[in-house]
Amino acid sequence: MNRLKKAAPWGLPAILTAVAVVWTVVAIGGILTAQAHPAFAYSVAVLYDAVWLYGLAQETAHRRQGSNARLPKAIGWTFLPLTVAILAAHGLLAGDVLAAAVGALIPVLAKMTLVMAIDRDRTRISPRAQSAIDRTRAATRDRIAVSRAVAAAHADETKAAADILKATREAEAEAVTVTHDAYETYANVIDRHPLPEAVGELPGLISDTDLDALLAGGVPDGIPALGTGGFGSTGTAPGTPSGTPSLDEAKAANEKAVALLAAQLYATDPPPSKRKFRTAMRAAMNARGLTGSWDTIDALYDREKTLASPSEGGE
Repeated sequence: MNRLKKAAPWGLPAILTAVAVVWTVVAIGGILTAQAHPAFAYSVAVLYDAVWLYGLAQETAHRRQGSNARLPKAIGWTFLPLTVAILAAHGLLAGDVLAAAVGALIPVLAKMTLVMAIDRDRTRISPRAQSAIDRTRAATRDRIAVSRAVAAAHADETKAAADILKATREAEAEAVTVTHDAYETYANVIDRHPLPEAVGELPGLISDTDLDALLAGGVPDGIPALGTGGFGSTGTAPGTPSGTPSLDEAKAANEKAVALLAAQLYATDPPPSKRKFRTAMRAAMNARGLTGSWDTIDALYDREKTLASPSEGGE
């Protein structure tokens, strides 16, 4: 019974609003069909009434709770004269003055009864209470905004950490692959070009950094010191300052480095010509700080060619 009593004041505004909406759809659609397809014309009419109804609903909700309804009110009072003009124009175009007058009056009556129902049903609160409500809403919106910003920051941080970890794993995998390929290439060079016994066993795969360390008298990690026999762990002669190689040791290191460089540069398929080999050797030796005459380079080329001859002949 209480629900029926509360809903009774809204019955007449609801009926008048529904009649006005249907009449407006018919009027707008009928006017626009002269210039556009009926489907498009009536779609425009439906959208027009949807915006009008949305403004009325928002105005009703705001006024019932006593909050500011400035924009919904503006929409409602803007659409009211437009709707009146459209319904009047539709009646006049149809040649029926009575229909034009009644059609123009329906939305006015709907608006008036709706305003009366809202004023009767709305919650009346003091300005101080309304101010407190507005402050609470503003604080709540601020907390929600801050929470969303914090959540977005955490998500960005997690994504950045995942990207860094992924890049690190990819770099590690690439480094392992490059190292493996380098050892494979080195093994192939040693198999195709075995060194004579006078040279002895090379320390293994040597990088440019290792060559610099050898020529400077140091010992790279994992490589035995050159000339350690009788000279201690640093490879220096008695009386020589610690870390300073003797002239013979530096010369031996240079010769071994040049021999290894020649084996690496010759190990191409097909092998380089003597002219290209000379050019490549001189450029690589200059880049690494190695010394050697052209006769030495030619002798190394002949030696590599001689070492490679049995395997080439066997193929």
